[in-house]
Amino acid sequence: MDTQSAAKLPFNLKILPINDTGFPIGIPFLAMFNPEQLAIREDIDWTANAAPGKAGADLKYKKTKPRTFTLDFTLDGTGVNTNGVKIPVTAQVVLFRAATTGVRGALHKPAFLLVQYGLFICTCVLNSSTVTYTMFDFTGLPIRAKVNATFTERTIPTLSDILGMLSSPDLTHRKTVNEGDLLPLLTYQVYNNQDYYLQVARANKLKNFRRLQAGSTLVFPPIADKK
Repeated sequence: MDTQSAAKLPFNLKILPINDTGFPIGIPFLAMFNPEQLAIREDIDWTANAAPGKAGADLKYKKTKPRTFTLDFTLDGTGVNTNGVKIPVTAQVVLFRAATTGVRGALHKPAFLLVQYGLFICTCVLNSSTVTYTMFDFTGLPIRAKVNATFTERTIPTLSDILGMLSSPDLTHRKTVNEGDLLPLLTYQVYNNQDYYLQVARANKLKNFRRLQAGSTLVFPPIADKK
């Protein structure tokens, strides 16, 4: 591998097998070429409540599904990116499968994964992958292939608990008031319920909560009665 390619290698797409707690447990797959495409999909479930005999429906939030993302990247066995050293495409596919789909003896299932490319870092599982062989040598062996892989994001339980605590209405929050902000709206942003704005006004000793001073900081205390 030439010096330039070796210098870029740490920044290439990496797929690391990890255990339930996020600790690496196997050999990572390091892509020779960076992804040609990274597509991220987000889905939100809404429940439609339609009144009998009326057109249309009110939508109520149900849940946010885990993100899914798709990667497209190339495997090459011609040596074009490795200073003439030819790494068989079939071997590269084996390494990819070992990291992503191989059943781990201790786990009795494929490993969870950590995918990292640039600033994109995600713990996830592999949903599916397709390897399309696009070039062959004179014997019929593949020397180039395209990989299309789809993943579903996974939040490590301890991390999920921490994120939940940070957004909990049982904790004290602080917000800086911007020009035009209204107390009921700010209250809704913190508690997902604007009905607590009078409690917030009392906690901050506001004389006129309808005219907030821009630049001031409001304290949103733990709420006593969650609805």
